Amino acid sequence: MTAPLLLIPIALEWVVLVTTLAPVLYPGKKFMRTHPRTALAIWFGTLLSAGLAMALSLGIAVWSIYDTWVMLEANPAGSQNWFLALLVSFAPWVMLAVTGVSIALINLRIEPLVVEAKEAQPQLSAASQPVMNFMGAEVCEMQLPIAFAMASRSQILVSNTLRKAATDEQLEAVLWHELAHLKHKHFELKALAAYVRLLSPWLAASKALVAEVHELCEIAADQAALKKVSEPTLRSAHSLFKIL
Repeated sequence: MTAPLLLIPIALEWVVLVTTLAPVLYPGKKFMRTHPRTALAIWFGTLLSAGLAMALSLGIAVWSIYDTWVMLEANPAGSQNWFLALLVSFAPWVMLAVTGVSIALINLRIEPLVVEAKEAQPQLSAASQPVMNFMGAEVCEMQLPIAFAMASRSQILVSNTLRKAATDEQLEAVLWHELAHLKHKHFELKALAAYVRLLSPWLAASKALVAEVHELCEIAADQAALKKVSEPTLRSAHSLFKIL
């Protein structure tokens, strides 16, 4: 059985279609805004399909190289089949070379980000102090002159300014919002989108992905918070971040 080389252009065409049409078709759609968790799955699923298509094309290229080696071994040097096999072998080798260069560039881009993240985590922990436990999540306070709240991988961070300015109801609304981020792994989703953007800055889809993931995570967290607090309370809590 020979490698299905025809699948390589088909797979690459799918990659082009996905990365071109996704930033046009997905952003701003009403369904995506009313169903943010489904929208997140659609975004990541679509781009995952593009990644799988690239992997498929690479696998077929490797398969073709093996077929070429078998053909060259089976035919004497200088025969018509030998020259044909040699000619066909160039395309997969070129693809492998491009893949190797891409992997090297990916490593160069990712390494500084990984080092920075490892250095930032201890600094962030040292600058915050645990102040309460909210529904099983540790809440830590940071000394900042602005209203600030964020869910990291394992805790909720709030600024002392926010705690002083917010009423009990407003602070509860903020914590429910951030708890939703924590439970639904929004920090990891945003980090994944940032990695995709870092690895493919030339793609409109990766740029749109970062913006869409951020907005959809916020919508999903608001929807979760509204199951626990009233809409006016949540709106007033949001206003703290705009006023202070």
